[in-house]
Amino acid sequence: MPYDSHSADLTRQKEIEKIVLLKGEQGKIHFYEPNELVFNTGKLYKLIIKNESDSKHYFTSTLFAKSIFTRKVQVSLNNKKVAEIKGIINNVEVWPNHQLEWWFVPIKTGVFKDLYCNVKDTKTNLSHANMGMTGTIIIN
Repeated sequence: MPYDSHSADLTRQKEIEKIVLLKGEQGKIHFYEPNELVFNTGKLYKLIIKNESDSKHYFTSTLFAKSIFTRKVQVSLNNKKVAEIKGIINNVEVWPNHQLEWWFVPIKTGVFKDLYCNVKDTKTNLSHANMGMTGTIIIN
């Protein structure tokens, strides 16, 4: 059987788009929607992290970051790409009413229950994680 460089080249995959919303209200609650994300090894994903709340948020999961190959994190403003970040990414911060795209390929399976936001709520002085902003990432 002849070698097909296109099928073996993971960079030529069509990305699978997933969206996670960063939600909440200062002094009340903060959360990820959904708070459980599922990915499969060897597939290219474009995770859109969209902040729909009134404060900045972190999307942090060290175990997840160690289990993927990050192709890039892309930042756009007014639908115009303004930056691409490459290399190992452990967490990202997204300000209110903004979003970014995290392009990656999962390379290690696991259930990672360390998704959290450690930003402090300005009204309660609690971390967003303590107010409900935690989650689980599953890689099959």
